[in-house]
Amino acid sequence: MASVSTHENQEKGPHLPPPSKQSLLFCPKSKLHIHRSEISKIIRECQEESFWKRALPFSLVSMLVTQGLVHQSYLAANPRFGSLPKVARTACLPVRNAKQ
Repeated sequence: MASVSTHENQEKGPHLPPPSKQSLLFCPKSKLHIHRSEISKIIRECQEESFWKRALPFSLVSMLVTQGLVHQSYLAANPRFGSLPKVARTACLPVRNAKQ
């Protein structure tokens, strides 16, 4: 008896376009095409959530810590402006890093 090839009995998967014609947003697992507008909406939501839930609280806490260190004389206050330059510089660091 001749053996039957297993390749003939296997079900063929869905037809996929060649890699040169596939979009960068093509996902062969889900067979869905994700539109650019949906991706930009998701990225915008992630950036907004990152700002409100991570960068802003971290910035506020670091400002309070810096103000406390100046008040306890661990950091020297500016003779003209007091603790404002150090606190303002500290406040800008986490927000700047979150936007990159």
